[in-house]
Amino acid sequence: MRKISSVYGLVNAYYEKHPNGHFFDPNTLKFFGERFSEMRLLEQTETVTDVSGEKHECYVLSSLQRKHPMGPRRKYTFFDIETLDDVIV
Repeated sequence: MRKISSVYGLVNAYYEKHPNGHFFDPNTLKFFGERFSEMRLLEQTETVTDVSGEKHECYVLSSLQRKHPMGPRRKYTFFDIETLDDVIV
C-alpha cells in the first residue's frame, strides 16, 4: 500500500478502489458546501474504532462544511488505509 500524502492523492486512490463512489463527486461537495481548496489531509494516520467496535488505521481528511444546518463546521472524515472505505465513528 502506497503512502498517501495529499488531498488529491486521497481522491485518486479513493476512485481507484471505489470507481462508483460518490464521496468526492462535485454534487456531493456542493451539497455540503465543501471545496477541495479548503480540505487538508492530516500528516499522521489515526487508529479509530467504528460504530461496530472494529479498529481501523485511517487517513484523516479535514474539511469545512459551509452548509451545515448550524453554520459552518470543521468535519473530520476517516478513511481506512487499506480499503479507503469511509469509516463511521
